Formats: sequence, structure tokens, C-alpha cells
Amino acid sequence: MGSGRLLAARDEAGSLSGTETPLVSVVVPCLNRAHLIVPTLQSILGQDYPRIECIVADGGSTDGTIEILERYGDAVRWFSEPDEGHADAINKGWLRSRGQILAWLNADDMWVEPDAVSQAVGYLGEHPDVDLVYGECEAVDMEGRLIARSYHHEWDLEHAVVHCDYCIPQPTSFIRRRVLERVGWLDNAFVSKKDHELWLRVGLAGTIRYIPALLARERIGPGYLAHRGDITARACVALTRKFFTLEGVPPGLRAQRRRALSNSYLEGMKWAYECGRHWSTILGFSLWAAVVDPSNAARSLANLKFYLRSGLRSRDQGP
Repeated sequence: MGSGRLLAARDEAGSLSGTETPLVSVVVPCLNRAHLIVPTLQSILGQDYPRIECIVADGGSTDGTIEILERYGDAVRWFSEPDEGHADAINKGWLRSRGQILAWLNADDMWVEPDAVSQAVGYLGEHPDVDLVYGECEAVDMEGRLIARSYHHEWDLEHAVVHCDYCIPQPTSFIRRRVLERVGWLDNAFVSKKDHELWLRVGLAGTIRYIPALLARERIGPGYLAHRGDITARACVALTRKFFTLEGVPPGLRAQRRRALSNSYLEGMKWAYECGRHWSTILGFSLWAAVVDPSNAARSLANLKFYLRSGLRSRDQGP
């Protein structure tokens, strides 16, 4: 690992000193992001919270990223080695971290205000029962122009599972290490939706809360999601199936498994349409949504008609 700040030391029990100002460890997964990573790092190092450990998990960049990291000296810890994907890189960083509170920022995302971390840590300090806190997020283009502000509401596990509505903008999330040690780290099997899959495990075993504050900004590049539509569509179904294999699912929620799974196919249809027009997936998922829960057949058909009509209009209008 590259050089870094030694911000806290574990005591014999494995906890960290400084309970009033717990160490926050943020991991930045990165691969060839020399053109984007500086604003991300500056947003971390510019926080007013005094105890932040910044770790860059580099997957073997060859574009000058390493030279940029070296310039930060002790302000940024980093390592560069091959990984098995995004989730694996984040997990490696978290496992090498020392913080009681964990976060991750992709190498093109950033915390918005200098007090973003202070707000999250302050809430967790006032609510010791809460395991994960999140806020609001903006999406911007490569030039920093606002595209959209995140849809947000209070977390509810049943609503999230049954309606595939996870509502937590990943760059705004701050997670206690204790809950990850209990439920497990990010699942490497999920190329897409890995954050949503984790939210469901945390929500089942712990407590999640929302704070009404703008905490982060994520950058969306041209074509960023187009190639991920089919992958994301299938992940919607996979994470719902996985959730119902977990221990401790409340009986009332387990009774809604068919509706939840059917809705996951409908959610997958949306991703398959909006991100690449993956028609075979759209048609197949429409059928499966109706088969899994026949009471959802009318909604599935209505969604399919909408996508077909929208697709035809787009084709007729041309580029």
C-alpha cells in the first residue's frame, strides 16, 4: 500500500480510539481515472471533519493515475493491484481500512459540501442504533452541469424489496463497520446493483435512516449506462431472489415473494429499455413478470406496450 496518514490505532479489543470523533474510512475504487480522480480526492481532503482515512484501491492503472496519487504523499493511502471487479476493489480497501464508519466514492464522484462527512457522522453519533445513513445526491455530466437530483425518501425494507425501490444514492451512504462485519461485504457476483444488494442485507439486519441534506454528486458520462442495461436488468432479479434466501426475512414480507419477484422483472424491463433497448430481455422479462405473479400481468402488458410504442416513435424520429 502507498503511504498514508495513520489517523488512529486499534486497541487490544480491536476498536478505535476517539468515540466522539470516530475515524471515517472512504475507499475510492479506480482504474485509469487520471482525468477524473483529482476532484474526487479534493472533495475528500477538503472536508472539515478531522478524522478521515482516504484509501484509493487502484486496479492497475497505466494512464498516470499512480503518479497523481504519489503527489498526495501522506494525505492519501493507496494500493495498486489487479482485482476481480469493482466490488472486489472496494472490499479490499475496506478490509485494509481502520475506520468505524465506512464509505466509498467512485473515482468520478465527490462529496458536495465541506461538511458532508460531519453531517453524516453527527447523525450517527446522535443515533447509535442506526447502522447506515444516507442523504441526497446530484447527477452531473462530464462538464459538471446538473442532470438530475436523486429521488429520495425514508428507507423502508418492505417497500424496497416489494417495489424494487432502494432509494439510497450510493455516494451519500455512510455505513458502520459493525453491520458489515455482521452481514458481509459487497457481493462480487454483482457487477451492477451491488450497492442495492448490500442495502437489503443491511436493512434486514440493521437500521437505515435518511437525512435531508445534499451530500454528494455523481458524474454520468455519455453512454455510461448504455452497455449495462442487460446486466443491470438481470441484477434486479438476482438481488431479489437472493434476498429471499436470507435468514430472518419477516413472514409478512416473505409472503410477498412472488409480487416482489414479478416487480423485479418489471424493474429489469425498465433498465433494459432505457439503457440500450435490449428487446429480447424486455420481452422475456414481461412474460416472466406475468408468470411469476399473474395478478401483475396487466401491469406487465401495459409496460411492454409503452416500451414498444416509445421504441417505434424513437425509430421513426431518427437520430
